[in-house]
Amino acid sequence: MLTTIWDRFRTLVLRNGASLVVAAVVALVAVVLFRLADARHVYEDLDVYRAAVQTWWAGGDMYGLLPKTAAGNHLPFIYPPFAVLVLGPLALLPRDPAVALNFGVSVLALAATLYVVVRRLWRSGEAKGAFVVTSVLLPFALLLEPVTETLDYGQVNLWLMALVAVDCLALSPRWPRGTLVGIAAAIKLTPAVFLLYFLLRKDFRAALTVVISGAAATLVGFVIAPNSSLHYWLEGGASSMSGTPFSANQTITAMLVRLQPPVVVIGVLIVLLSLLAIGMGVVIIRRADAPIAVMATAIVGLLISPTSWSHHWVWIAPTLVIMIASALRVNSYVWLAVAAVTTVVFYVGWHFKLPTAGNQELLWTPGQHLLGNSFVIIGFCLLAAGSYLAWRRPRLLLARRDAAFLP
Repeated sequence: MLTTIWDRFRTLVLRNGASLVVAAVVALVAVVLFRLADARHVYEDLDVYRAAVQTWWAGGDMYGLLPKTAAGNHLPFIYPPFAVLVLGPLALLPRDPAVALNFGVSVLALAATLYVVVRRLWRSGEAKGAFVVTSVLLPFALLLEPVTETLDYGQVNLWLMALVAVDCLALSPRWPRGTLVGIAAAIKLTPAVFLLYFLLRKDFRAALTVVISGAAATLVGFVIAPNSSLHYWLEGGASSMSGTPFSANQTITAMLVRLQPPVVVIGVLIVLLSLLAIGMGVVIIRRADAPIAVMATAIVGLLISPTSWSHHWVWIAPTLVIMIASALRVNSYVWLAVAAVTTVVFYVGWHFKLPTAGNQELLWTPGQHLLGNSFVIIGFCLLAAGSYLAWRRPRLLLARRDAAFLP
């Protein structure tokens, strides 16, 4: 007799897998067509990638003044030199095929992330069960605001997330674990935060591999672009980020800048809240199951960075999967409701629906601050809930004795 939410869900997936996949493919095609038809697409970051690579090919300075984007803006390239090798295929193609390539790779990267998380959570479902669940989840994940913004700007956030998630969570990787995290950090600095994940979980071999692979990729950057590498690493290029108050910047620093506390205390508050986020994250990373620990690491990194645009929060997609899995594990409709509320917050993206032009964020009302900083607030709430459970009820966040989070 079926007695739990998980029993019903598992039976649905195992008995109706083919039908669910067909329905999911139809939904996926509809969502992809809808996204491609959206007139808001600007692909500005993609234009910057292409311009930086093409400038480098022509012997110019990838960190100098680049050609205008299609939207008419001069924007800088802020990634390490090694990134131009990875981004090269986007510059080889004309713009429209490059857009299609980036879009397709991003969708596949999101699917890979969801798959490896589901596979890790539900091992008894095997590859077939994980494929079915991933197929069902993918169309919905593509509608989350961080994902849509990533696709609209032609960003590579989903690529990097897949590299990290697969490296950290693959059950039996055929490469030294930590290799992909190091490569991701050489493409863009932010994935380096996942070195903390390996260190706190005492996987020192993987941590060393992160350092070695990241250093090797960075060395490649010095070989292919020595002057640009010297500029980036030794002349301040790597520290060019700042905590802008623009509403899409969802970090501790940006939230406090928007709230405008007295200047003498804002620095103290940034340090204290960052330490709080790190402390809660450390508890989760050390005591929770691997998928939960990976998501906690991502959230900590997003919160403490000076700049985390809303499209950097793509990690909410696998986080929601884990929230749903946790609700199924304890047979809790309350936790499902919490996951639903979180989904709504990251679907709507209220920060873009509030006054923003001309630093109007500095004039927000208390209610507008609550909505406009919702990603930061949700991030703190997730860390608080996770650290409490990891400390007081660790069995809820750990795999069972058979190494299965879900039976």
